[in-house]
Amino acid sequence: MILKKKIYTISGFISGSLIWGGILFSCNSKKVVEELVPMVETDYPKAYVVNGGSNTISVLDLNELSVKNIIQLTEIGRFPHHINMSTDGKKLVVATPEHDFTLGHAALHNATDKKGGIAVIDTKTGSTLLKIALPNTNFNAAFNVDGSEIWSASATHSGEMFIYNATNGVLKNKVALGADPSEVVFSKDGKHVFVALGESSFVYVINSQTKAIVKTIKVDAFPTNVWSGIDDKIYVENKVAHTINVIDTKTLTVIDYLDVVFTPGQIAYNQTLNELWICQAGENKVAYFERKNNLWSLKGTIISGNDAHAITFSKDMKRAFVVNQKGNTVSIIDAISHLKTKDISVGSLPNGIVLKE
Repeated sequence: MILKKKIYTISGFISGSLIWGGILFSCNSKKVVEELVPMVETDYPKAYVVNGGSNTISVLDLNELSVKNIIQLTEIGRFPHHINMSTDGKKLVVATPEHDFTLGHAALHNATDKKGGIAVIDTKTGSTLLKIALPNTNFNAAFNVDGSEIWSASATHSGEMFIYNATNGVLKNKVALGADPSEVVFSKDGKHVFVALGESSFVYVINSQTKAIVKTIKVDAFPTNVWSGIDDKIYVENKVAHTINVIDTKTLTVIDYLDVVFTPGQIAYNQTLNELWICQAGENKVAYFERKNNLWSLKGTIISGNDAHAITFSKDMKRAFVVNQKGNTVSIIDAISHLKTKDISVGSLPNGIVLKE
């Protein structure tokens, strides 16, 4: 049996890194926390939502569509950013930069003194397994396919890729990149790593075994991010050009593109519907496109929540989960009907989501 008790604090969040079964709320300037003792993971499908403003991870029960637990990250670092999970589902990894990315990527140019970091979290207990310090702000962190390494790039004018042992945090390799690398993603087979350089018109490809740059792929100017699709394509987000480039991970070439009339954010591909869903950055919408006659055409838009920022699909492709950064919610969308069915309140300024089904 798990017992609850209430703790009243003036300062806000309780420090530590454990799973707490309860939600913080304000009452006459006090914070009320319903605390649970550390729990043993039960067998239900979950979503882990990282909240950059409140330094937490909200654990969602995908059967009940509610917040089941909260992982507190206060002692790990500030502004946790984006979240990934190991292939075996046992570990989460988040970037812990000192920089608040809600201020915009351009603010990094005036934040050269900011450090970066990586935190590895146990999905079963919520405890911190590893903390790694980076010399500069980083955008995300990702496990390699077998979970033995963690990759993360420093988002500076002389950006580097840092590759760490995932067990002890020892630096294994460092690869010189270029100006303003951002999201780091792997191909489905794990052979190649992709990262966009924001102050260029290239996506760099690194061989995950040799740690050598094997290709620089020409894309539109000032690419802002790369996202890995379930179809094993890499989708290049170009916020400045308002375009998407599509990279084939086998040939390492650009094979397709889209022009959009909004600022694109995170991208996810629904293989069952043959639809590409794109967050409209800074807006409350997700646009979805269908490929016909060798062209992508806009099928419609879905109202999600304030600042649609991150998106992913359930394993069966029937539901979409949209993280609304300024709305502090996750929208559940029926992928077939394209209708929103529910909003779930999470922490402050959520910026990433990963599912464990």
